[in-house]
Amino acid sequence: MKIGIIGTGWVSGLHLNALKKIEGAEVVAIAGRNESRASELAHSWGAKIYEKPLSMLQNESLEAVFILLPPHLHGDLERACSEHVKGVFIEKPISQSLETTHTINGYFTQAGTIVSVGYMNRYRQSVQKARDLFQQPGNQGILANGWWTTQMPPPRWWRTFDQSGGQFAEQCTHLVDICRYAMGEIVEVSAYATGGFMKEVPDYSVDDAMVVNARFASGALASFSTGCFPLKDNEANPDGGIGLSLSSRNHRIALSKWNLNGTVYSGENGEEIVSTEKDIFLVQNKAFLDAVASNDTSGILSPYEDAMKTLAVTLAANESAHHQNGAPVKVAY
Repeated sequence: MKIGIIGTGWVSGLHLNALKKIEGAEVVAIAGRNESRASELAHSWGAKIYEKPLSMLQNESLEAVFILLPPHLHGDLERACSEHVKGVFIEKPISQSLETTHTINGYFTQAGTIVSVGYMNRYRQSVQKARDLFQQPGNQGILANGWWTTQMPPPRWWRTFDQSGGQFAEQCTHLVDICRYAMGEIVEVSAYATGGFMKEVPDYSVDDAMVVNARFASGALASFSTGCFPLKDNEANPDGGIGLSLSSRNHRIALSKWNLNGTVYSGENGEEIVSTEKDIFLVQNKAFLDAVASNDTSGILSPYEDAMKTLAVTLAANESAHHQNGAPVKVAY
């Protein structure tokens, strides 16, 4: 399968390493404005380098494209991909505008494009375990508590609110998505944000910290806290600043660190450790390429329309924090 890559950031390397492990996957072209980084990524594949993605789409006979770009750069690229390739993989968040995503979804629907979004944690055994437990009769999820307090990512676009949307929309979106996947739809949020502490960082306009409360259609509740501080995954910070606790009447599932190691606590069986995948990008990317090859999308766990709903939750939280003084905001899908 001939594959094109759009984007040369940190996550592009993770995807390319995973693709090397998938039989039949051939990255033939990489498009990105950073020519030296594109050359570095393309070297082991012998892939062609393009400065402009449209030129890549027009000159290569691609079956699948990975769009691995910041959230503010989506729109025209998806339209072009829908016209040139069968399958498109898009990293999260898929945009910073719900209006844009509705337009993009129209392109994909009209073209019949197979689309997968990079919420890779849905494929983890620990998350699947939580979802399976909460689908048992009388054992639905009641309460979730998540936190994502890590180092500030280095790209300049990330520290610009209009480009990244801030940490809740750009990173903590993973925890929001897990909660939706395991516990159902979130219908209302309220949030507070604070800033002014990261004074030494130039061009910094995202929030220093945010707290968000959420209410599910089922009546379940969730709370999230996020922040960007110089914390590393070491003995003084054993959880790596990332964690999520999901509770029902009979179980509590604790997920920790970036790879979301899972522990299930229950009254009957005590404690159960759920192993985590060594390369979750491999699992996710293989599911996408298998769908493109077979025309069977049942193995894709995060389709585009579903990712739109996770985006809607994070944008509603930003609306509450920045424009409604913390007042509740209905999530508009």
